[in-house]
Amino acid sequence: MTPILFRCDASLSMGTGHVMRCRTLARELQRRGAVVTFLSRRQPGDLIGLLEQEFAVLPLPDLPLAASEGLKDRELYAAWLGCTQEQDAGECLEALQKAGIASPHWLVADHYGLDARWEAQMLAGLAGAATPKMLVIDDLADRPHQADLLLDQNFCGDATAHRHQGLVPPQCRQLLGPHYALLGTEYARLHPLVPSRTKIRRILLFFGGVDSANLTGRTLEALVDPALVDLEVNVVLSPHSPHRQAVAEQVALRPHTTLSETLPSLAGLIARADLAIGAGGATTWERACLGLPSLVVAIAANQLPFAQALNQAGHLQLLGDGPGVTAGQIRSALLARLAETSQPDGGRTLTDGWGASRVAMAMLGPQGKIRLRPAVASDEALLLRWANDPQVRANSFSQEPIAAADHHKWFHKGLMDPNRLQLIAKAADDCAIGQIRFDRQPETLEGQAREASIGFSIDRCARGYGLATTLVRLGLEAMEQHWGHATEAVAEVLTTNPASNACFDRCGFKLQGITSAPLAGQAMNRWRRPAAPGSLQIPPYCGT
Repeated sequence: MTPILFRCDASLSMGTGHVMRCRTLARELQRRGAVVTFLSRRQPGDLIGLLEQEFAVLPLPDLPLAASEGLKDRELYAAWLGCTQEQDAGECLEALQKAGIASPHWLVADHYGLDARWEAQMLAGLAGAATPKMLVIDDLADRPHQADLLLDQNFCGDATAHRHQGLVPPQCRQLLGPHYALLGTEYARLHPLVPSRTKIRRILLFFGGVDSANLTGRTLEALVDPALVDLEVNVVLSPHSPHRQAVAEQVALRPHTTLSETLPSLAGLIARADLAIGAGGATTWERACLGLPSLVVAIAANQLPFAQALNQAGHLQLLGDGPGVTAGQIRSALLARLAETSQPDGGRTLTDGWGASRVAMAMLGPQGKIRLRPAVASDEALLLRWANDPQVRANSFSQEPIAAADHHKWFHKGLMDPNRLQLIAKAADDCAIGQIRFDRQPETLEGQAREASIGFSIDRCARGYGLATTLVRLGLEAMEQHWGHATEAVAEVLTTNPASNACFDRCGFKLQGITSAPLAGQAMNRWRRPAAPGSLQIPPYCGT
């Protein structure tokens, strides 16, 4: 059993998003055999009762409510914490001591009010036979962290890969972007099944668990327009919302409208909806995973830059921030959408729903055997993401990022090319974690062996666990089954890439020499594995 601690809060002022995404990750870790304990502070709107249905919870003492009206940025987040970081860490350590929890394997922190000071105090207080590892979940990038692993699931365009530079230790592994968004397992299963929307008939209305600004009521006001009255509307609002009764009265007066309390999952409503109207928080990734077009209002200052980046990239339509968005604006945006003959894809390429599995793998390592399947058209975005990973580009002959349009042409041409074999590596739960590709040279003289160049990459969540050797060996087995034993595999690797050079050496490749890479000043090793029928003692290739 692997003990793992989570520190996160929910309240009427900060909302429920931090606890809900931590619960998603905790479920995945628990499925992998971890023993999860939450540390969460008692306060109005906390979700301690919800967490206690599945996990052990150590409640921290409730504190006098700190005034947060008019506060911004760090002052606001400190008010959400309710005390100094030193006091919070001291109370956490005291609660753990009373519970007899002394040696957790991981400590997970998801709170805007915490930084490296709290993390250092906690790690020092929990250091026993071995110091716990630290996962920080943070999407602000405005303070330092003492983290072994950092998760930031938000989208910032080209800036995504560099937001936390200088804020975490050099050895910290960073899982960045919606590819690692913490979604329930139902989203990964539905991701390939939900078709693109063509016409708006049903709307999902959800502004988070509290909606203190009553944007739900404002949107329902817009939806009484005669041109919109025939639309079906599903409204989701927590019973803890201060506007619950007023919204219920609006719903009762509008036909084709239902009101639900906070549900175990929004996946069913998202899959059935044709358009969402909501906030720019964690639900953004749930909508994106299932390709649901969205009209978005940023309900918090930290949501605005991410929503702006997503709007600019065409993944959603941003209406503005909460206080400034009127019912008239919402009505106008809806009428404009109804007039369109087709609906945009709501960001389906941003995430495939497997983020929680990838984060759990980064924490606990792979479980079970990896398998290979042929690449399909829907893998295009995934392969481009891996190809443009900064570490992959640094070890490539051309280090410039690959343009999406160029990748699209290359990828779809390769799907039809009998001399290309592109395979996706998947973990035991079907989560895609890497790829391997063989490009075979054209026909040679009869009787001569044909060469196939090999290239592979592994998702950063799965690096450091020795999977590269297994991936290459499985790939070679698949290549022999696909083209026969008369194909020789060759690899060209920069001499400055010791990991890949060692991998090919372990897989039976022979070093043929050092040559010049296409870019000036680079040297590369050329490796060859001669055709040798029956030489691989490995599990068979799984073609499904």
